[in-house]
Amino acid sequence: PSPVGHALGGLIVGEILAPSALLICALAGVLPDIDFAWGGHNRETHSLGAAVIAGLLVFAWKRNPRLAIAVTLSWATHVLFDWLGSDDTPPLGVMALWPLNSNFYFANAFVFEAISRRYWLDNFISHNAWAGMKEILILGPIAFIAFQWRGRHRSRRPGTT
Repeated sequence: PSPVGHALGGLIVGEILAPSALLICALAGVLPDIDFAWGGHNRETHSLGAAVIAGLLVFAWKRNPRLAIAVTLSWATHVLFDWLGSDDTPPLGVMALWPLNSNFYFANAFVFEAISRRYWLDNFISHNAWAGMKEILILGPIAFIAFQWRGRHRSRRPGTT
């Protein structure tokens, strides 16, 4: 998925677990792609081990277990979405269970489109625009439900009906 889809995953988790930290959760949903900086995409940063490490770092920083869990789960949505996505660059899949093993896992589910980085192709813009719209169509309603649920949950105060 694109950064839009990954940010939506983090926002969904954040709205449910840490609504005061939506930006942090959205960032945690996108941050595994930092591995593009050193050319190791879909490797260690795309794992549940990295998600736990991110949560532990946030806990050490903020001493807030709820936020740490939200960051861990937001990061894990990135792993899940890439596992469910379309991958067209070997090795296929994500190193989801690192550091326990370095195997790549790929669901063959093709829920999300592969995001093209081949800007020279004729369909670069149209393909990526469609991929982003598909992510919004899939994740947007889930985000809307999470925001609605949280809004109802906030409006309930002890002693009111």
